[in-house]
Amino acid sequence: MQTTRVFDEIAKAYRDGLRGVDSRGGTRSTKTYSALQFLVFLAVGLTRKLVISVVSETLPHLKKGAIRDFEEILQHEGIIAGSLRDDGRWNATDRIFSFASGTIIEFFSADSPGKVHGPSRDILFINEGQNIRWETANQLMIRTREFVIVDYNPTHEFWAHTELAPDPRFRQIVSTYKDNPFLTPAQIEDIEKGKKNAAWWRVYGLGLTGQLEGVIYEFTQIDEMPDASGLVRIGGLDYGFTNSKTAGVDILADVRRKRLYLDEMFYGSGMHNFDIIAALNAHGFPKRGPRLYADCAEPKANSELKLAGFNVFPSYKGKDIIYQISWLQQWEIFVTKRSVNLIHESRNYIWDTDADGNRLNVPIKEYDHGMDAFRYGAFGQLADFRPPKKTTVRTGKLKR
Repeated sequence: MQTTRVFDEIAKAYRDGLRGVDSRGGTRSTKTYSALQFLVFLAVGLTRKLVISVVSETLPHLKKGAIRDFEEILQHEGIIAGSLRDDGRWNATDRIFSFASGTIIEFFSADSPGKVHGPSRDILFINEGQNIRWETANQLMIRTREFVIVDYNPTHEFWAHTELAPDPRFRQIVSTYKDNPFLTPAQIEDIEKGKKNAAWWRVYGLGLTGQLEGVIYEFTQIDEMPDASGLVRIGGLDYGFTNSKTAGVDILADVRRKRLYLDEMFYGSGMHNFDIIAALNAHGFPKRGPRLYADCAEPKANSELKLAGFNVFPSYKGKDIIYQISWLQQWEIFVTKRSVNLIHESRNYIWDTDADGNRLNVPIKEYDHGMDAFRYGAFGQLADFRPPKKTTVRTGKLKR
């Protein structure tokens, strides 16, 4: 098993008999991967049976994050030959994997009250703890007999700082991308581009506690999209390919109450036009119906989507982006829980700063793929494009 310093620190805390670890760090620092490696290491290496719980904010976050990493680790270690879904030891309904040792690793979301207040366990891993309420985390820890791992990006101070950091039973691990020897030069270059934004770099580059000031959109998570009756349906599409993501957003607008409901249709790199068409079809976005506003800088791609039957319109991409954002900030925004990438972008989409830390009237270029797709669709369909006499831009904290 190829491991990193983060794995070694977790293992040492466990051997030392501590209550747990407070694992905070920047992007791509191996926090989550190392924690899962450690759990697999225990499940395979110990002769006694353990019950291990891995908990994250929602089930979609688990599926696209911890469960995907867990599957990769099992494959690398030769524990499974193919995918999890094809292995008889994986209970897909309850999301439980049973090891030969008798140990089980279960995955469930923090929005499942029955699980949170349910049976106890031996080891607990709270993934992305900054997105989970203290009341929930505390209930989970009370029901954990031996060891607790909490990992997170320290975007702001929360219960890990107030409850775990002062507790001598917890060891603090701070990690950065430099703790990950498996990153490619291109990945490192992409991360280090963030140095120009001091607030972002402090958290995601250096793994230090910060406060991401200037978050642009407030939003509330919802379980699913509402009934579309009486609402305006719109699509938004931002193209990318190698280093940039292609993102599609399905939008329902309640014009009377000024509410926008967002659902991620697709989000990925290396998507050709035929992949985008297939993804739109798989999501069920209607042809020859609602308008799909796509990046106006890609007329050839837009033409191919039109030929496939979609009602494509070029995005409005004027220079007055601050007005477009200001206009969208007047709406109440809701995002489905399954829209994992869209949620991640929304939480990190902030105003850019200059070298002295002064805020600029442009958003950062990171975390803008789904955000641009959302803006193309909602603004393109609903705004009147008349420049305002005076623009006021709100900045606020996210609703959790």
